Amino acid sequence: MSLDDLEKRLYAEQEKGTRPRAAPRPRGEMERGTPAVLEEWQREEMGEKRRHPFFWWMLAAVGVLLFLAVGAVVLILSSGGGGEGITLTLYAPSEIYRGVPFELKVEVENQLDEIIRDATLSLNLPAGLVSVDNIGTNRAITSESIGDIGGRTVAKKTFRLLAVGLPDSLQKANVTLSYGTGGRSRFQASAEKEIIVNRAAVKLAVTKPERVISGSAFELEVGYENASRFDFSDVTLRMKYPDGFSFQSASANPDSLDSSWRLGALNAGSKGVLRVKGVLTGVGEAQFSLPVTVIANFGGEEYLLAEENVALALAPAPVNLQVLVNGRSDYVARAGDMLTYTVSYRNESGIALADVVLKLSLSGELFNFTTLDTDARIDSLANTLTWNAGNTPPFRLLDPGASGEVRATVRLKPSFPIRRPSDKNFFLRVQAEASSPSVPYYLSADKTTALASMETKVAGLTVVYAQAFFRDVAAGMLNQGKLPPQVGQPTEYTIHWVIRNYGTDVKNVAVSAFLQSGVTWTGLVKSSIDAVPLWNERRSEVTWQIEKIAATKGVISDPIEAVFQVRATPDVTEVGQYQPLMGETTLRTTDDFTGLELTSRDAGFTTALPDDRTVGEGIGRVIP
Repeated sequence: MSLDDLEKRLYAEQEKGTRPRAAPRPRGEMERGTPAVLEEWQREEMGEKRRHPFFWWMLAAVGVLLFLAVGAVVLILSSGGGGEGITLTLYAPSEIYRGVPFELKVEVENQLDEIIRDATLSLNLPAGLVSVDNIGTNRAITSESIGDIGGRTVAKKTFRLLAVGLPDSLQKANVTLSYGTGGRSRFQASAEKEIIVNRAAVKLAVTKPERVISGSAFELEVGYENASRFDFSDVTLRMKYPDGFSFQSASANPDSLDSSWRLGALNAGSKGVLRVKGVLTGVGEAQFSLPVTVIANFGGEEYLLAEENVALALAPAPVNLQVLVNGRSDYVARAGDMLTYTVSYRNESGIALADVVLKLSLSGELFNFTTLDTDARIDSLANTLTWNAGNTPPFRLLDPGASGEVRATVRLKPSFPIRRPSDKNFFLRVQAEASSPSVPYYLSADKTTALASMETKVAGLTVVYAQAFFRDVAAGMLNQGKLPPQVGQPTEYTIHWVIRNYGTDVKNVAVSAFLQSGVTWTGLVKSSIDAVPLWNERRSEVTWQIEKIAATKGVISDPIEAVFQVRATPDVTEVGQYQPLMGETTLRTTDDFTGLELTSRDAGFTTALPDDRTVGEGIGRVIP
């Protein structure tokens, strides 16, 4: 190819937008030189290859610098103004008592030359620490402003705290400093202090007998001492008695419920003793727990100073007593019942017991004490029965292992003594006590005693009454038809269901009755409550469902009542007779107090209408 042809080809490719390529040449010719056009694009290509790596290196360097700058800003903000130059230090006593206030001191040192402005300290406390200034507010965080802090100066703040956590527990208090440096930005610095609650401020020491006999009195001695260096101004000692414990007396009069004593001021190092006497009853060798606590009052709030859980275990009673009513320990009585109480006894003391006395005390408004039948001596004022050697010869000397029983019979009143709405859930209580001046060697008492008791629930009473009327102005219903009733001619009647409830609340009340042949439902019905009677045509049954009825409803307040209308058409077989209108009314419900099902019934009725005073005798007989 000639030089002219090569030049034409190169210019043609440039016009098409492509880069010209060098034509192959012998090595020697390339070294000697090339046409001017070829040398220019070759220089451009070589220049691009030199600039490309340098551009990417510059871009990477700029990215690294930006990353480092952003990281520095984040680090400065998160470390409380750079962290350098601001020191936050917390101080607390090494020995801290539960229930004793102490001071947490905070020092903020500004090591910078500039002023930090509008500084605020926020104290965040765990559940085991309480700010004395926040008692009664339930706030876990306390914020205090300490203003501006000059350069190279120290600011101090003291928080008064109260340790309420368990002894030997670790509590962590966290303090955060928030401040500014003149601009809009706020910075923070934090510090944490681990605080150990060493021990309780008050020592408790409870002394109890080696053996607690069921039914026999025993004594607890509670010693208390303020082991701290703090003077408490308002201290209370409390006991929580277990079921079966009966308080008898104490060395100091209790302030409330026979279980709380206000000790008042308890100065550092002071101590005292409280003695409590009571009786614990239980079955077999039962285990009981009796917690004793000491409480301090700060700002109207109570905080625990000390506690001890006293474990009590019953030892076998020297005399085994058991009380049954009508042969059962879980008997549920009903008004008007005849009850037979049986007290069984057995001497398990290991020694002969002389001059045994057995007393049975009865308590309950439903007892009719005039019906008592027993060979015991009766104390009518105290409602107590007493058996002794005079009426029970074995009690003169009850040998080890000897046993027997005594009895008493009494009838309950037929009606509940209801005078106010709270008169409900009636109990019958009896307590048996056996005693002898003979004392086994293992008892530290002046006599041998044993107790047994029983509580018997009395089921309630719910009564339904059914009535029928021809003339019923009070119900506001007008009955059509003839009276005397006539064969083939319909006559309307109104039927009333009235419910009265005595003694207990009841639930799931269901009242029902069947209409008789020739009697149909008219659809006219009303009720004193939301629930109304419903008609089941297929079964010819009327039902009334009531969710609940309160005790004494219908006794000291208006009863629940429903009224519905029926239409009766007599047939020829009933001429000269009273036409049956409705069968027996039945009420069933559940006693909330005893869980028993209660039932009430009222007889069915005819066109004799005994409750309608406007209808004379015989007027209700069917005529042809």
